[in-house]
Amino acid sequence: MKIIYLILLCLSLNVFAQDYTQEIVITGSRITDYEEMPSVTVSKNADFLVQEIRLINDSRSPDLRKNEIIETINNLIKSSKKRQGIEISYGEGFLIPINLNDDSLQLIESNKRVDTNYIDIFVKVALDSQQSSKDQIAELRHFIATSKPVSRTEMETRGDIGLSIVNPEQYRYDILKKISLENQKIKAVVGGDCDIKIMGLENRVTWERSGVAELTLYIPYETDLTCR
Repeated sequence: MKIIYLILLCLSLNVFAQDYTQEIVITGSRITDYEEMPSVTVSKNADFLVQEIRLINDSRSPDLRKNEIIETINNLIKSSKKRQGIEISYGEGFLIPINLNDDSLQLIESNKRVDTNYIDIFVKVALDSQQSSKDQIAELRHFIATSKPVSRTEMETRGDIGLSIVNPEQYRYDILKKISLENQKIKAVVGGDCDIKIMGLENRVTWERSGVAELTLYIPYETDLTCR
C-alpha cells in the first residue's frame, strides 16, 4: 500500500545516527497539554528514576575543595556498587557514568559564595518491574539521605525525581508501525476515493513524561486526507 511505501521510504532515508547507549534524562513534570501531541503515541516505562544533586564545597584551598568533592563522588560510587540498581552519572541532557579521571568533570565556581565550587551529578536507580515505583523512589531518597559528604562538602537535591530512557530512537519502528495501522483504518473508514499523505515521519522520536515512571513516545507527524 502507498502508506506502507511512504513509511519504508522515510525509514530508508533516516539520516540520524543510532547510538544505542545514549541515555537521555527527563526532569520535567507530567504532560499538561495533549493538544500538540499526535493521535498515535506509544507508552513505555522509563529505564531509570533519576535525582539530580549538587555537591558544594567552600574549603579555602581550591585544591582542597576539588579533592573533597572528588572524594565524596568516589564514596558515592563505592556505596552505589553495594546497592543493586543504584548508579552515579553526570552530564547535561545526556547521562554517562562518572569517570573521575575524565577532564570534562570540571568544578564550577559559585557566583553567590566566595571560595566555593560545586558540581551537579545524578544518582539513579534502574526501574524494576517487580517493585513499585513508590518503593524505588524511597530507596533512591534513602541512599542520598544516608550518604556522607567528605569534610566541608555539602549535598543538595535539585528538583523532583526525574526519569531517564536509553536510546528512545529504538522505539521508532514501534511508533511507525502503529501510525501505519492507524492510517490504514482511516482509509478503510473513509473509502477508496481518499488519499492519505503522511508528513514528518523523518522527525526524531519525541517524549513526554506521562506518569511516575512512564513516558509517552511519539513522532511529530501530520496526516493530510484528500478525497475526490
